Amino acid sequence: MLKTFVLVVIAVVISGAGHVMLSKGMRSVGDVTDSAAGRLPAMVWSAVSNSWVLLGVALQACFFFMYLALLSRTAVSQLLPMTALDYVVVALLAHAFLAEAVTPVRWAGIACIVAGVFLVSQS
Repeated sequence: MLKTFVLVVIAVVISGAGHVMLSKGMRSVGDVTDSAAGRLPAMVWSAVSNSWVLLGVALQACFFFMYLALLSRTAVSQLLPMTALDYVVVALLAHAFLAEAVTPVRWAGIACIVAGVFLVSQS
């Protein structure tokens, strides 16, 4: 179980970093949902050619293959809740690299998630 937990933590760090890189890249692209239809092709090109977006996609792909490997050794009903540790990683990295404010209420919510992960991992 310890080996599985270590692999989950590594996968979660990779996934969280991927989420933050995708966010960083898409911030430079702009709000795709609120743009004129004529601008959409240029925005899509801007996204798929953005190095931060590409790095984020690569990290998410690494997470996906690690997740597949973990599914081969762990029950999905145990594994999926453990990947919720991603919320901690994302909050820390978003604060550090994107200067996002992580409020005490958000930290309390994340603490509840971590407590749930602990309970699931004990079963």
